[in-house]
Amino acid sequence: MEKAVIYARVSSEEQAKHGFSIENQKKVCIEFAEKNGYFVDKVFVDEGKSAKNLERPEIQELMAYCSKKKHKINAVVIWRLDRISRNTNDYHGVLRPLFERKGIRLLSATEANVDTLEGDLMRNIGMSFAEYERKIIGFRTVAGLRQKASQGEYPHQAPVGYKNITHKDGSKAIIIDDKNAFYIKRAFEMYDSGMYSLRSLTEKLYEEGFRSKTGKKVGKTAIEYILKNIFYTGVFKFEDKIYENAKHKAIISKELFYRVQDRLISPNKAKKQNYEFAYTGLIRCEHCGCLLTAELKKGKYIYYHCTGNKGGDCKRDYINETKIDKAIAEVLKLIIIPTEVRQKIANELKVLHDKKNGYSKEVKANLQKQITTLENRIENAFELKLDGTITHEFWKKQNDKWQAEKDKMYIQLEEINKLDKQFYEQADALLRFTDNAYEYYLKGSIAQRRKILEIISEKITYKDKTFNLILKPVFQTIVENQYILKSVSGSVAESISSFAPKNANNRTLENGIKKGLEGDLSPNVRKNSPGWTRTNSLPVNSRLLRH
Repeated sequence: MEKAVIYARVSSEEQAKHGFSIENQKKVCIEFAEKNGYFVDKVFVDEGKSAKNLERPEIQELMAYCSKKKHKINAVVIWRLDRISRNTNDYHGVLRPLFERKGIRLLSATEANVDTLEGDLMRNIGMSFAEYERKIIGFRTVAGLRQKASQGEYPHQAPVGYKNITHKDGSKAIIIDDKNAFYIKRAFEMYDSGMYSLRSLTEKLYEEGFRSKTGKKVGKTAIEYILKNIFYTGVFKFEDKIYENAKHKAIISKELFYRVQDRLISPNKAKKQNYEFAYTGLIRCEHCGCLLTAELKKGKYIYYHCTGNKGGDCKRDYINETKIDKAIAEVLKLIIIPTEVRQKIANELKVLHDKKNGYSKEVKANLQKQITTLENRIENAFELKLDGTITHEFWKKQNDKWQAEKDKMYIQLEEINKLDKQFYEQADALLRFTDNAYEYYLKGSIAQRRKILEIISEKITYKDKTFNLILKPVFQTIVENQYILKSVSGSVAESISSFAPKNANNRTLENGIKKGLEGDLSPNVRKNSPGWTRTNSLPVNSRLLRH
């Protein structure tokens, strides 16, 4: 009998609001596993944990457990997809590759488990909606932090030179830590003198006794961070906004801070270009595993090369961005989503749209109701003050409290509206992608092109002037089928059985099965193919990338 493990999770808020009990999840998952012929080997449970990331003890245990060959796990059963993750990057970048590599099926006990093209795409849509719900929940915390910042309270841990304290009445504050504040001020003054570099300043502070919390030397990078932190002037930065009404005291003057900033901008150091590159952070060097970085040459030509952070000469191997564009475009020409699949995606989006509207309207209505209640309280309290029924001090305390709560509600409404806008933008992008991936890529913005690559690719690498794009299985199947169809209609139709990739997964667009494909790619077919960059075992546009 095949073995399965079960994963259950509930956050504190979900438990309180929806009653997603752990016991109910376990019961449903165990029944599902046994009904489908699986022996339940182990159960992993994360209680009171959000699925915004993978920093959960039991999900880490599950991943480690499934990775070991001796356990021979065949399936992971979950109550619903959003139990295991509400983050598309974690799902596509970590969990899904792990399960596919180990041959493990991810099964939902309450949702469809369909091993087809449309089933895979539907699961992707479901994961995106789970992330949407998580962001709405998360904005309550963000709204609280913004409200705190608007009142002059820094919403994070204070930097070195200060310490967070709690008063007897429970209120919190940030005060100066006299011991380390001395070194902070010394650091700014010494660097401002022009007699120290960052490295020599680091050594001097260490000699004078400046230490980290663990008693170790404070490194050069940390010293540079201190010198760039405007917090020490008595203000703070939160979400790219400077708050001048900060309640903590300054250690240095603003004049000293800005003199130091001028010195930190070395005239010999090249200034960063205010330019967005399409493929930074997406392509890895096959030689050393480092990510490729981009450079702008002569103000208009973009070249990518390895950062070379691990040594070696691979950083000397450059590739022009236009050649990467052409190579990816050639692959996208073959990603043609069947009409019936496109219609199923549209239908699923309609269902998700209705769910989103219901969820969004419910949250907005509750917020609006709370705002109305607060406004009534504010109006009534002011009338009581005018009548002399309550004192000014009592009115001011209550008024400030209610005004702050109302501002917090409006912030949440604004964030939900932003999420709604994102939903429509992403849904539109998905539909445009399914209509014509090639055209959408050519006409899309840099952000849209990056998103397309994240959707279709498992891994992108570069080595010795050859660009390697490895597609996700669902898109690999589409490309393989289109490759066959194009070849059948051309001069190499008679060679169809000789050029199939080894170990092809034999699928068609209609039912997930491709037939009559055996053997390896013949040299003749490669010669006649229109030029490709390799995706898995398919050759794709390597000719375009020779330079």
